[in-house]
Order: sequence, then structure tokens, then C-alpha cells
Amino acid sequence: MMRLPQLSIRQWLMIALLLLTLLILFMPMRWAVGMASGPGFSASGADGTIWSGRVHEVRLGKLSIGTVNARIRPLGLLAGRIGYRFDQPVIGGSPGLHGSISKSYGGISLEGLSGAVPVANIIPGFASAQIEFDNVSVAYSNGKCQTASGSVRARPDGQIFAVLGLDAGLLGRVSCEAGDMLLPQTSGSGMERLELRVSADGRYRASLQLQQPAAEAAPLLSMAGFASIAGGFRKTGKGRFW
Repeated sequence: MMRLPQLSIRQWLMIALLLLTLLILFMPMRWAVGMASGPGFSASGADGTIWSGRVHEVRLGKLSIGTVNARIRPLGLLAGRIGYRFDQPVIGGSPGLHGSISKSYGGISLEGLSGAVPVANIIPGFASAQIEFDNVSVAYSNGKCQTASGSVRARPDGQIFAVLGLDAGLLGRVSCEAGDMLLPQTSGSGMERLELRVSADGRYRASLQLQQPAAEAAPLLSMAGFASIAGGFRKTGKGRFW
């Protein structure tokens, strides 16, 4: 009977290190996505490795992102974070989306998010719209928004907003306020204002206020559930992203 050669502790350690290296090099992306999934981030599946893979039907809360190319951010592992860089190519006129998402114990963050995604029935009064992100970064930790930066533009769709002349949408800077992520947005004229707050547990509150809208818009606004206020109309809403 053949006897296996005796190996020193150092040799066993080298073998273990080699096996660990191979495991990391060829770890399937679906394993990594499974570890990162949770409140705020989900996907239907993935293929490829953590160094070059594709993640399918990605959702950031209620925002449907679609399929993206993704790769792990190895430096984040040194700080105890699971982080990925994702890129959605421009296809069929879609502006695509790219950025990074990281998850650690007690926190989640987005970094350098740029591009656009369609939304429906999230912003009060916007049956459908497109939200455009420009280098948006936000970090939640210990149940609170800690840092936030970048700009967001909401481009509403529908007859009401065509009458109001909001083709350019509403633009604003992202920030943290009282533990929430705050996205205040204003039209070019300053007569239309949107405030959207998102807490760490996924709850959001939104308020859309329109000052002195065109007379022909008033019946449409009333039908859409806007309440009449001094000098204009307002509609509020709340819900959960995750």
C-alpha cells in the first residue's frame, strides 16, 4: 500500500493558501450576489465569476435596474465590505447606469451612481417618470444617512406635466438631513418643488408642490388627486422602497 508523503506545517499552509486563492479566483458571481442580497438590493440570478460577471434583473429597492455587468471591488474586502462595480451598457436609446454598491455589517452604500432609471407610482403625481443620477453617492450606517452627494433630476411624464412645461424636469442636490437621505428638486422657474426623503429602513416620504400652475392644468391636477393650497396645488405620498 502506497503511503502518502509526510508534509510539514508550512507545506500544508501553502496548499491551503493555494486552494483559497483558486476559490477566490473562480468564485461564481451568483455566490457573491447571494451574500450581498438583502434589504435595498436583490437580483434574480448571475453568471460568470466575481471578477467578470453579469447580474440579472437587479433591483435597488423598488427601482428596476435590469441586467448589468459586475465585478468585485477587492480593496473593499480589506475593510470588511462586500462591494461591486456595475455597468449597464447603453442599449436601444437607454442611457445605461453605472456605479458601485457596498454592503457591510450595519450599513450599505452607493458610490458614483450615474445614469437613469424609469420609475412608476413612487413620486406623488408622477404616474411615470425617469430619474437621472449624476455622480450620486450615499452611505447609510447605524440606521441613519451619514453622507450623501451628487445631483438628481426627475423627468415626469404625462399630460399634466406637458401642460406645465416641465420638459427639463426638476433638479436638485442630494444630502443627508435628520438621518434621512434628502432629494429636494426644483424646476427651472422655481414654481414647482419636489421633496423626497428616504430613511435607512426603506421608508420614503414625498411631497410635490406646484405654485400658480396654468389655468388649463387645474382640472387635470384635481383629477390626479392634488389638493388645492394657497397659490397652487400639493400632493404628498409615502411608502417603502424595500
